[in-house]
Amino acid sequence: MEYVILDLEWNGTYSRRKQGFINEIIEFGAVKFDSSLHMIDTFSSLVRPQVGKKISGKVKTLTSITNEDLAGGMQFMQVQSRFRKWMGEAVLLTWGTSDILTLIENYRYFCGSEKIPFLTQYVDLQKYCESVMEYGSTQQMGLSTAAQLLQIDEEGMDHHRALDDSLLSLKCLKKLYDPRRLSEFMQDARRQEFYDRMLFKTVIISDLHHPEIRRSDLLFRCEHCGKVARRLEPWSLRNKSFRAPFECRSCHHRFVGRVQFKLKYEGMVVKKGIYPYQEKKPNEEKQEGDSLDSQKTLSE
Repeated sequence: MEYVILDLEWNGTYSRRKQGFINEIIEFGAVKFDSSLHMIDTFSSLVRPQVGKKISGKVKTLTSITNEDLAGGMQFMQVQSRFRKWMGEAVLLTWGTSDILTLIENYRYFCGSEKIPFLTQYVDLQKYCESVMEYGSTQQMGLSTAAQLLQIDEEGMDHHRALDDSLLSLKCLKKLYDPRRLSEFMQDARRQEFYDRMLFKTVIISDLHHPEIRRSDLLFRCEHCGKVARRLEPWSLRNKSFRAPFECRSCHHRFVGRVQFKLKYEGMVVKKGIYPYQEKKPNEEKQEGDSLDSQKTLSE
């Protein structure tokens, strides 16, 4: 089995035809390797823009790609055709899903179809590495962060250039490679479900009356004795999560309960946490009361 790690660079630009913005791909970079992680070949090509004639200053600074560089490139359909032949039947990997979403966006714009013709099997390498490294942060792990944590020497590599980023991704994979475990992250991209899942936008729920929120999701147990606690005040929505003070009915221990609801493709995901309760001073209560006047408070 052969594998390809693909990385893309793109330029955000306004499309009159679309009457909106599009992330137009300006560079393909990829590395092909076998199941023993031996590198077979590389692919690199600039893409001449057709929507935005000039790249933004931010993209130019980030990538060092100039308008003059892109003028010598081929158009998107020519580059993707060359890449498709080069890739063959390999499994495709990308660091995170943003490259796949950008490919879908470009195929939809230039071909009228969101299907990626060369994509049959897919692995989100970022998700795989986060799992193997047991990365506990709430933020997604960037490629450079992964390289630093894995003590990979990045000297001589040009960050935010497609080929170098794909090669750096391969170095990360080599540090964490487990064929059996990698196969668990492989997705069948030939099914419509793959695109439905990929294009689904996670929504943070800010309405406690949402039909998928269960009453039990709003219950909290005392961290000391395990008994169900009673809520002392209405729920308040802060920083995309609900918070309220609780008191244990049995031992009278007080704490703050925090709960967040995310509606994902698979369904509702509930994240709960318990934090120390701090008694409020009279002046703090007044300040908080004034603050709550401008915030949304909800009852159960």
